Amino acid sequence: MTSDDTKKAASRRDFLRTTAAAGLGGFAAGAAVVTGIEGAVSKPKPIAGFDPLEARSEPGFDHVVVMMFENRSFDNILGFLYTDDELPTGQTFDGLNQGSYSNIGPAGETIPAHVYLGETDAVMRHPSPDPGEHYPHVNTQVFGIVDPETNADLFANELREPYNAPVRDSKPDMSGFVKDYVINWRELKKGAEPTFDDYRVVMGSFSTEMLPVFSAIAKGFAVYDAWHAGVPSQTFCNRSFFHASTSHGFVTNKDGGGYDKWIDAPAAPTIFNRLQDAGHTWRVYYDAQQMVSFTGMLHAAVLEPYWKSNFRSMEQFHDDVKNGNLPDYSFIEPRMIFNHNDMHPPFGTLREGEYDGQKVYNSALSDVRAGEALLHSVYTSLRGASSTTGSNAMNTAFIVTFDEHGGTYDHVPPPSAVPPESGAPQGEMGFTFDRLGCRVPSILVSAYTAAGTIVHDEMHHGSIISTLNRLHGLEPLTRRDATANNVFNAINLTVPRQPYEWPSTHPQYTPPNPEAVPAPHEEHKARPLSAPAEGLLGLLLAKYEPRRDVPKTFGDAYDVLVKHGKGLFGVRD
Repeated sequence: MTSDDTKKAASRRDFLRTTAAAGLGGFAAGAAVVTGIEGAVSKPKPIAGFDPLEARSEPGFDHVVVMMFENRSFDNILGFLYTDDELPTGQTFDGLNQGSYSNIGPAGETIPAHVYLGETDAVMRHPSPDPGEHYPHVNTQVFGIVDPETNADLFANELREPYNAPVRDSKPDMSGFVKDYVINWRELKKGAEPTFDDYRVVMGSFSTEMLPVFSAIAKGFAVYDAWHAGVPSQTFCNRSFFHASTSHGFVTNKDGGGYDKWIDAPAAPTIFNRLQDAGHTWRVYYDAQQMVSFTGMLHAAVLEPYWKSNFRSMEQFHDDVKNGNLPDYSFIEPRMIFNHNDMHPPFGTLREGEYDGQKVYNSALSDVRAGEALLHSVYTSLRGASSTTGSNAMNTAFIVTFDEHGGTYDHVPPPSAVPPESGAPQGEMGFTFDRLGCRVPSILVSAYTAAGTIVHDEMHHGSIISTLNRLHGLEPLTRRDATANNVFNAINLTVPRQPYEWPSTHPQYTPPNPEAVPAPHEEHKARPLSAPAEGLLGLLLAKYEPRRDVPKTFGDAYDVLVKHGKGLFGVRD
């Protein structure tokens, strides 16, 4: 028996042992909670456009596809996914309909978690402006602490130690989201005070009707209601943890060294390197209009040799799906610069005289419907994958997740965490990486997953590395992913559901975005950039032109991309 055969046999034994302990469609105590057994006895029933696909020799998957969006909490996207009446018999869901959750406003008023109200276009851009998202802000959101008191007015004062960090053994109570939003508002609006309607938005969330694609997929497959970001902070740190199981001790994107610190960081191996060394295939798919890959730049020290060979456009992704050529691991990046569809909330500081002499607080137009459209496109493509010799809908697992909560409200306190290094050395701002970030929306799509599956296992951004390690017999990268649960806990059917049994998705109309053209028209050149856009360009300049200021507008961003990014990464085979 080969080593691959041994791994498959062990995987099969693990699956059968677990299902035998709990019964078909369920798992043993402490593992996944599965709602219903829909699809457990599905029979091939051809439907126009969908021919039955051959089942795998055992439940599971051979290919993993992950798409990571930006800056939304679990409650913000999926908190209202289920009412108690909608839950399958005997099942639970840790959402906003299952309790009463609130924060206290600056006037002592109670502000409950609620569904966003207002005009559609405004709601689809909530919250605006973008909440605080880096380490000190998250400390305030989670613990309700501002320490020292001068950190309550960052417009007037510099941020100071201990960066709102709690005293040892403090318990997170998720009480500070409104408090921190007011602090962030003052900083962005140059000392102005927000009104009740301004700050209550941070307690808002989308309803299922507002996000029909996310809702349909979450209910149609597995939703994780305990998946946490790896770090209680920003994008760079969490995306680094997702693939390298470390952030090099950093807890901010650029504080304490600028973007250069990421380019100059130690060459820590990623899961991509582990796969490469073991002879497995992988690709990162990005939007060709963006020219450069965020993942490639963030891990430039170890991934630069593969920029031309393993990075491809989204057009190539859809070709690879259609032709059965998906690699063992695929990672999809939304657009982060022009016409961004990464779900990131609006971002910006007060700017004057740029649009018809008006003061503006917003940055790049932000609309969650653009993210819905991207999810629909990827899901529909994977659902239609019918190759008989390579990857297809039957042997591919698709995971949708977010990098961090981005300051939007969540009611579940983050748990403790295993530090990536022994001894838990202090990193930036004294953090020892011994607690996770807030919950993020995470969904798994698989033919071997029953509709209505809810997984309560604690998951975090080491879980995909853990999954790939188990699937391919790889060694852990750090202590963090070595102890992480993997996504096999959502594989709960012995007979797969054929793709024609999967839910169809129907995104809402997405209004045209004037930023859709990469080379901005004259009237849009002065528009300010979003935070992820600035970050990506900051990495690019840190590597190729470190003395140049990071662009703040679309016009400057385009110039930088053309000068330094054009041709860096592969596009099409």
